[in-house]
Amino acid sequence: MPPTKTGTHYHNGTELRAVSDDLDDALSTVASEGSVVFLGLVIELGISFLAKLVIARVLGPLEYGVVSLGVTTMVVVSTLVLGGLDIGVARFLPRFEDASDRRGVLIAAFGIALPIAVAAGGVVVAFAPAIATKLFRDPAVIPVLRVFGPIIPVAALLKLDVGVSQGLEAARPKVLIRNIILPITRFVAIAVVIVAGLGAVGVAWAYGVAYFCAATVGLFIVARETSLFDRTISPTPYKRRLVAFSLPLVISAAMTFIFSDVDTFMLGYFSPTADVGTYNTVYPLAHLLVVPMSSVGFIVMPVLSRLHERGDTDTMATLYQRTTKWIFLGAFPIFGLLVCFPTELIGLTFGSAYTHGATALLVLSLAFFTHAIAGPNLDCLTAIGKTRLVMLDDLIVALLNMGLNLLLIPRLSFLGAAIATAVAYGTLNVLYTTQLYRATGMHPLSKSLGTIALGATLLLITVVGTLGWLLTAPYRELLLTVFLFGGGYLVFCLRVGIDERELELLDGVDQRFDTNLRDRVEWFART
Repeated sequence: MPPTKTGTHYHNGTELRAVSDDLDDALSTVASEGSVVFLGLVIELGISFLAKLVIARVLGPLEYGVVSLGVTTMVVVSTLVLGGLDIGVARFLPRFEDASDRRGVLIAAFGIALPIAVAAGGVVVAFAPAIATKLFRDPAVIPVLRVFGPIIPVAALLKLDVGVSQGLEAARPKVLIRNIILPITRFVAIAVVIVAGLGAVGVAWAYGVAYFCAATVGLFIVARETSLFDRTISPTPYKRRLVAFSLPLVISAAMTFIFSDVDTFMLGYFSPTADVGTYNTVYPLAHLLVVPMSSVGFIVMPVLSRLHERGDTDTMATLYQRTTKWIFLGAFPIFGLLVCFPTELIGLTFGSAYTHGATALLVLSLAFFTHAIAGPNLDCLTAIGKTRLVMLDDLIVALLNMGLNLLLIPRLSFLGAAIATAVAYGTLNVLYTTQLYRATGMHPLSKSLGTIALGATLLLITVVGTLGWLLTAPYRELLLTVFLFGGGYLVFCLRVGIDERELELLDGVDQRFDTNLRDRVEWFART
């Protein structure tokens, strides 16, 4: 009798071995490519963080606030005009093998998004005085907006380049253009304009140079790795199908802007520009918690999409729980330091002028940590095609977030914005996770994750509590916590958090980076 499969339940040894092989292949892809993304994100965040630190310290809260408003405008508009097409490309490419199909997807995405992005950039330039005076109530933002307007189509092109890399399940192109070329070029350009004394407008031009360089290299890689410009291949028309998938993401992107970036705009309207600068120093610190999620999520979405196309929901469910555990392992030590030492971390990085934002940092840390607890739920919903459901969730949370911002920012300034963001992210992750479970039966929780969470929390409380009782110097306490908790957490993870199957995944990382990481990890765990 041939092997049978009912839903996701397999009925003979051959099929069970096939499921195990599929899981090993999926985990190996996520681990090896995710490690590349993680390394790239560490490089990008290090350089970008240093650049923000220089800008914040040299320009001060007021001019840093002006730059932050310009950057936020550029990022928001370039994301909205894409309408989710970059995500659509990332989802559809792994589903096709034929060159005609793939070229059809690419032509549809680039042909729709770029003309709209050019028009949107022109609108920002033309209406810069109205945006600056009516929305931000600060005429100093006008020249910065006129610089960032033309950057909008370039930023949209860069996002499409990254979407193609994601769809090809290849991390290196994304890391090269998004995590290396962009931040390094931006940092060098910012250093030049700072030395030249060009102020906020000069920093805006530095962003433009960086985005142009990164987008150009990205387009070259797309041309080399795909058939986008190969006129000998007739593209299959996928415009309608791609737009049908991505269109709900237009609303979703708009809603995402509301609950992630509208706080900056509302701060610019209700509060002094200096408060915008303070908020945009604590925000990137808290955003470090997203690094593990971004590392895994970039590659897990197309892998899940490929598995979903084959109907392999068992492998999808296991992959979801495993990646959630990995995300938690990476995020928890960052979360612990941010929660225990918010004032000290702000003072060590951006300076004492911003330490009054410590409470906002604490609240934002709680907001972003919900991602680690919930895992890549959005990537799972996107992979199975539930973009309309995502749109509805985002709409509900965006309205909640906007209402909270309107209520809290006039009273609490940037602290009110942080509280609104925390409530929004918590609610959104509850919705995503609940609806993913209802649609597929998948959930992020596992016995291993519970053991790790309990052990890591007890370890952190023990170390911080003991040092707090013994020491009175907070910066010394921070330094010793990094060493003692960091070392203890590493030992704990190697002995409790990683199993034999995950150790085998290090073989892929060793091959990728030409290291012997697995041997060292196994030796350390035995020792």
